Amino acid sequence: AKAVPAGTTNYLWDDLGQGFASGTVAINLDWPGWAGFFNDPKSSKVAGNVGVKVAPKGSAGVRTGWSGFHGFSVTENCPNKEAAASLVWWLTNEDSQKFEAAAGPLPTRSAVWDWDLQQAANDPYKKEVLSAFQEEAKHAFAVPQTPEWIEISNAVYPE
Repeated sequence: AKAVPAGTTNYLWDDLGQGFASGTVAINLDWPGWAGFFNDPKSSKVAGNVGVKVAPKGSAGVRTGWSGFHGFSVTENCPNKEAAASLVWWLTNEDSQKFEAAAGPLPTRSAVWDWDLQQAANDPYKKEVLSAFQEEAKHAFAVPQTPEWIEISNAVYPE
């Protein structure tokens, strides 16, 4: 019925995000880092007309979703563990997380989360984003801790 653009069922995350930002996709289930992008008139035709809501409850009356964030590590075989650890510290320190949080991604440090909420006091959209994801976090679970998770996900998700 041409209710959605051709090829939508084959979209990957970036395709879906660009589709939403272009106004050709009406609903986007995505990670918080896109929130600022979608409400920025330089990158999104739907800026100013975007809302972020908690995922609806399913047929069992429960909300669900997966949660987590990218992590960093220093491998056992790393030739310069001190430099690698220094990079990990820099990427995850409070100032770096504030810089990142200002662009939209959710911080992992509690102090930065509190700072981000204070920054959102005069920004209704950012406040809505943070509130929605704060509520959603109560219902989320981490992905399974199995080395084969990506392979399993890639096989199951398309089905």
